[in-house]
Amino acid sequence: MKANFVSVSVKLFVLVVSALLLLSLAISILSVSRLDQEFSEYQSNKLRQGNTQFETQSRIVSDQVRSWLESFTDLIQLKNQLDFDRAARALEQQFDSLQLNYNVEALWLVSDDFKPIYQSAPLTNEVLASVKNVSESFSPDNYLSCVQQCQQLVSIPILNARGEMAIVTIAISFVDVIYAINQALENQVAIVAFDKSQDVTLAQADIINSSAKELMHALFRLNQPSDLLSKVKEDGLQVEYQQNSYLINMLPLASSPSQNFYMAQVDNVSSFTEKYQTYRMQFILSALAIFIILALLVHFVAGPFTKRLLILSDILPLLARKKFDQFRAVKIPQSKIFPDEIDVLINATTDLSYELEQLNIEVTQKTKELENIAMYDLLTGLPNRNMLNFQLRKQLKSTAGNNLNFGLIFLDLDDFKKVNDSHGHGEGDKLLVEAANRINLSVTNMGMSCRFGGDEFVILLNENTSNEQAEDLAKAILKSFQKPIKVNGAMFYVTCSIGIAMTEGSKIQASELVSHADIAMYEAKDHGGDRYFIYHGDMFQRVAHRVMMEGEVKQALAKGQFSLSLQPQLVAKTNKVHGFEALLRWQHPERGTVSPDDFIPLLENSEHMISLGYWVIRRCFELYVRMRDIGLNDVIIAINLSAAQFTDVNLQSYLEALLKEFDLDAENFELELTEHTLVKDIDKAIVTMDALRLLGFSFAIDDFGTGYSSLAYLKRMPVDVIKIDKSFVVGMLENHADFQIIMSTIAMVKNLGLTVIAEGVETKAQLRTLTENDCDLIQGYYFAKPIPEVELFDFIGREIVNGNWKVLANSNTIIN
Repeated sequence: MKANFVSVSVKLFVLVVSALLLLSLAISILSVSRLDQEFSEYQSNKLRQGNTQFETQSRIVSDQVRSWLESFTDLIQLKNQLDFDRAARALEQQFDSLQLNYNVEALWLVSDDFKPIYQSAPLTNEVLASVKNVSESFSPDNYLSCVQQCQQLVSIPILNARGEMAIVTIAISFVDVIYAINQALENQVAIVAFDKSQDVTLAQADIINSSAKELMHALFRLNQPSDLLSKVKEDGLQVEYQQNSYLINMLPLASSPSQNFYMAQVDNVSSFTEKYQTYRMQFILSALAIFIILALLVHFVAGPFTKRLLILSDILPLLARKKFDQFRAVKIPQSKIFPDEIDVLINATTDLSYELEQLNIEVTQKTKELENIAMYDLLTGLPNRNMLNFQLRKQLKSTAGNNLNFGLIFLDLDDFKKVNDSHGHGEGDKLLVEAANRINLSVTNMGMSCRFGGDEFVILLNENTSNEQAEDLAKAILKSFQKPIKVNGAMFYVTCSIGIAMTEGSKIQASELVSHADIAMYEAKDHGGDRYFIYHGDMFQRVAHRVMMEGEVKQALAKGQFSLSLQPQLVAKTNKVHGFEALLRWQHPERGTVSPDDFIPLLENSEHMISLGYWVIRRCFELYVRMRDIGLNDVIIAINLSAAQFTDVNLQSYLEALLKEFDLDAENFELELTEHTLVKDIDKAIVTMDALRLLGFSFAIDDFGTGYSSLAYLKRMPVDVIKIDKSFVVGMLENHADFQIIMSTIAMVKNLGLTVIAEGVETKAQLRTLTENDCDLIQGYYFAKPIPEVELFDFIGREIVNGNWKVLANSNTIIN
């Protein structure tokens, strides 16, 4: 979802206004706080002044009354009177004058035993209390009495000629006090009474005396039920009436059993309110004016900035689309006198456009170079595996659904590793270049030649290529390699193995087609090379079977399914047991006994064969230790070595470790190798054999006469024993050619000073013929089949006596 766009000018305006609002709010809070503080101080001053005025006016009234009474006692010459009768009559005569001049509401003359001598009204408890105070202190008493209304009681002691004391108490109305306070403070004053209740409101006030009764009644009746007296006493109350603002403060005076009396001060605070309203209006108008000015200022200042930024943002995508000239054609206004950050940004983007344009040119060039590197082989110049995969997928896609046939030819040079090992990789690279040229010349326009890797080449055939055309091309390539390749004066005779895989109009993955051609190529290699094979389903089954067998061999090693069977070898003329050949056996849990002919050829060149070979060697050492322990220590065990085992770099160190571990001599073991293993790389084979012979091991060539044996090889190789293959022995008496081969082999081997052993001896006639012709050792079913290792030691105890074959030793058919 795309975010809503907000321009920089709006953000700047909002930022400035927000800052100004915060500042204005702070100022406003401070100003209002200041006004509130002034108002509170004003209210406190008014309360204090009212209290002071009340005390002052009360004292004035009291002083006036006392002055009048002093003049009165002098006038009636009370000090010459023996009693207070004349004083009582004179007070009665002066009561009306006192009412008129001093607002006296009642008058009492009480004796020192608190009996009234004269009274204008009934004697009240408040009057008696004041009289008692004067009697006890013998000094005047000023007392505020509030019962139905509030009065100021002034009690003054007087004396007659006898020194007797009487007390004059005068009740004075608050009218003059209220008027005096009103004049002094220039506010309205009232004496009000409230019932003793916590929830009483101002509207429930009883106004007793007031300087402005109508105003007081109006203000008190305006109050809401929420205007409680308790709240007004603490904070005061501001009331709006007839466009004026009044502040009501309550000053406690006295209380009676049923009521509380207060002096209400009402001040006209309209000036304060008007001042506050004026300030608020000025503040609002000022803030509004500032906001308007700022908005205009931000608009005129930030507008050009944002306009240029928007233009720049609109044309920047042109750089991503590589339209550099079109980007630079757009002119953005710039400040010539006072450049700013936007001008710097515009100049930087222009420079960036030139740099990106140059970079784009370089990237394009480098991309083309990398494509060449990625798609073509640097050594031969042929398309490489990447190009093959690309073109193969493309061709498969284009031919999908139209039943067009095409395919691959997979080619691998035979024994190319020998060239690198013997002449170096430099010479090998030159040979590969020449091989690539020959392949390319053979292919011409029938397809695309690719170097797949190492000494492997793949030819992607054109669409609608027939099987016959593919075979003709394979034959042409094989023929082109019949001529030797000359590199720096050296001549190399190189052949190749070719596999062909065709789509046959069916759907197939690119990787599957390459795999099929590869499998067919290995089929050609397995048949000796220098030939081609066309892929068919049986090849895949054989490969799958090989993979399955490799996995099962690994499990069989871990689970101990392998064992050895040992077949005796006897000295032909003496019947002495020369030794045993160790033969591998596999007891599969599901398939039973698996013949070595079924799994050893499949595993010959796999890493599992090496592991299995090391297991066989170790097991032979373990069995020989047991033979030695039962006294059979002058025999040998012949161990068959696979080609992969023989060329493994760890073979020598492994054998040395076993000799040390089991404390055995190498002379007790004979290592058997096939002709094919030896002649594959004879120079390296001789080096390895010499190293092992120094340890004491002897060597035998197995299946002699079935492979590549020649006298030249035989002379060079440090072997000790030659084994005549059983295929010759079986037909030696019926086939004259086989008989002559055996006789010639025995004679040749004897002349070279080597030992000869014949395999597959099954009849007495075969045994006699071989013995008469000086064959050294005999091995075959005539004596015994291979003996499982679990039965070996029982067999030795039963059939071998003092190192001789027991059956023949006791028979009458001993051959001399």
